[in-house]
Order: sequence, then C-alpha cells, then structure tokens
Amino acid sequence: MHKKIKNSLKMIDKIAGRIAITLLVCVLFIACTPKAKNNFEIAPVDFLDKKYQENGFVLPDTSKTVRTYPSYLSSDDLGVFTVNYIGKTGNEQFFWEADYMFGFFSDENKAAIGKPEIIDQKIKEVLKKNSNEYYKIAEFFPKDEMAEYNSPEDFKLKGGALVYFYLYENNKWVFIKKIASNKIDKKGITLYNDLILEYKLKDAKAIPKEFQGEFSVNVETEETSSGMANITYYFSVLKDKVLLNKDSYHEPVSCMGAYKVLQHENVLDLFYVENDDVRCKEINNTFSIKKENDKYYIKGVGGEGTINEWIELAKS
Repeated sequence: MHKKIKNSLKMIDKIAGRIAITLLVCVLFIACTPKAKNNFEIAPVDFLDKKYQENGFVLPDTSKTVRTYPSYLSSDDLGVFTVNYIGKTGNEQFFWEADYMFGFFSDENKAAIGKPEIIDQKIKEVLKKNSNEYYKIAEFFPKDEMAEYNSPEDFKLKGGALVYFYLYENNKWVFIKKIASNKIDKKGITLYNDLILEYKLKDAKAIPKEFQGEFSVNVETEETSSGMANITYYFSVLKDKVLLNKDSYHEPVSCMGAYKVLQHENVLDLFYVENDDVRCKEINNTFSIKKENDKYYIKGVGGEGTINEWIELAKS
C-alpha cells in the first residue's frame, strides 16, 4: 500500500515538474517575443470626428513665402495627427494667402488675427460653405515611433520614424503613403500637394496611340501698344508623358516641360510634373485634350478669354 502511494507521489511530482517547465517556457517565450507593431495602413481612427476638433482650426503659416491652409491638431492613445484642408484648385489655395486682400485675410478678418477662437469660427464657416472644394489629408505620428512624448505639441520622433498619410475619399480614410521622417524634405502645403498628386497619378496608363504626335496652337491674349500679345504652345504627346514648349509675344513664358496624363473617356487631362514651381504644379489638371471627328481640341490655353474654351489643335 505504502509503495503504491509512494509511486503515485512520484508520478504527481513528475507531472507537476513538467507543468512548471511548460509554464516557464511559455512565460519566457512571451517575454522574449517582440511586440507586434500596429498596422497603420488602415486609419486608426476617424480623424474627422468632431471630438478631435476641440482645440480649433489654425492656419499653420501666414508668411508671404509659404501658402497656408486650414488645419487642426489632435491625438489619441495611438498617436498624434493633423488634419489639413487643401484646396482642389489654385484659387482655393490662394484664398488663404496672407497678403490676398480679397481672400480670408480681407480687412474684415484681419481684425481677428491673434484671436484664435474667432479665427477658428471663421475658418469653419468657410469650410462648411465650400467643403467639396477641399481635399482632406491626415498626417499621423504613431506613439510607437516616438522617442519622447509630452503632449501633442511636444514630442520627439525616433530616428527614421515612420509617418503615415491618409486621404479622405468616398466617405472614408484611404492610406496613401508612409515615409521615414528623415526622408521628408518638404512640409506643409508643398508636401500635401505632392502626396495628393502622386496618389491621383498612380492610375496613369500609357497614352493611346491615336493621341500621340506633335500638336500646336496659337492664342491671342491682349492688345498691347506694339501689337496683340499671343502665345504659341507646342505639345509633344509621347507614350508615357507630354512635353510642352512655348513661344510668345509680349507674354511671360512658364510651366514648360513634362506633364503626366490621366484619361477619362476620350479626354486626356495633363498634370504638370516638371518641378515644384508653385505657379505650375497643381493638384488639378492644367490642360485637357480631346478628339472629336478626327480633330483635336485643347482647353486651358491663353488668358481669361480663352482658358475655359475648347480650341482646335493643329497636328503636324
């Protein structure tokens, strides 16, 4: 009898020992396994939630050298973010220029400078009225990528920390890019314009053969003391891009070089990509070219009198 009890106790000790070893291995495995990083290629929150706007809208830079734009800063447990409203056309972006007297900083609003509550209220009024005229882009800084965090306004990123960007499209936040912080060489509206344009042009396809070739058009702009000012545009439509050259009489020449193309139906939309010249590089297309009954037409050339008209192109 005693022998059976002894054997049973030995068996229990063996089982207990195995359980203890198993538990120890599990604990060590969990402790030593690196914590999985959050997948921020899905927006972590709805950045447009009203609760994130409690600190109000601001205009990040009102200098004459950098275009400003409406923005707000907020945070949650996962990180810090800004939501930025970027005008879809040059007109909407120019509206916020500090020295544009007919825009946001009209005489009426200049009195509100230095009064954040009033500025916030007036920005919200503009955005509510013209909401569809703006892209909304969020810039997200995960706390996982921070070396130090004190507040949404006071934190330090780790070297090479990843910053995430999202665009609000079709009533949802769409991840568009992540960039190492030490690789970001632009800021503000210049950075956001580039990201939005890059996202739009990701669907660019080869230009159909029927549109390829050499085209030109001459448009008169305004009368001068020595004759009618005019511009001649020369378009070289290649398989993957369009190259533009210009000649002019009494008109400044700018925005020459490479354009990328998006096609919808029988229309080519041309987007300037040669460099970062703010006079030329816009989120929306500069020119449109279409073909009708074996003839080609362009919109976007000349001045106020012709820029919105379809004008026939000559094909060489």
